[in-house]
Amino acid sequence: MLIRLIYASKVASHFGPMDMHDILAKSRRNNISVGVGGLLVMSDGHFFQALEGGRAAVHQTYGRILRDPRHADSVILSCQEIGKRSFTDWSMGYALSNEKNRKLFLSYSAESRFLPLHLSAPMAEALLQEIGDHARQIGGAELAV
Repeated sequence: MLIRLIYASKVASHFGPMDMHDILAKSRRNNISVGVGGLLVMSDGHFFQALEGGRAAVHQTYGRILRDPRHADSVILSCQEIGKRSFTDWSMGYALSNEKNRKLFLSYSAESRFLPLHLSAPMAEALLQEIGDHARQIGGAELAV
């Protein structure tokens, strides 16, 4: 059974310039080994991520994230069974926080900054789908538009 878990968390105050590179490298390596894929956004001091795969593997992956001191105040926004993955080609796609992407992120926020902790499950699903669709159009797992 496949599931998609979407969560949001705050970026820890000690997050440094190399931390994102480290998170992506380790996530991609670990996710490949357990059959998990997904997409990560970091913007305005928050992480927003979808994890897809088998139930046990996704929950174990999320458990590792909860123990990572670079994440704080993590909240599950949605966790549901899925018929197929949306992010099949990515062990961990990453949406850069550039001007174009920030406009997209902010279109899902009622605030002047991206606050994914406030997203409803349907809004979280819709935003991730839109990010994924856009990334596939430009042909990459890193949205560098």
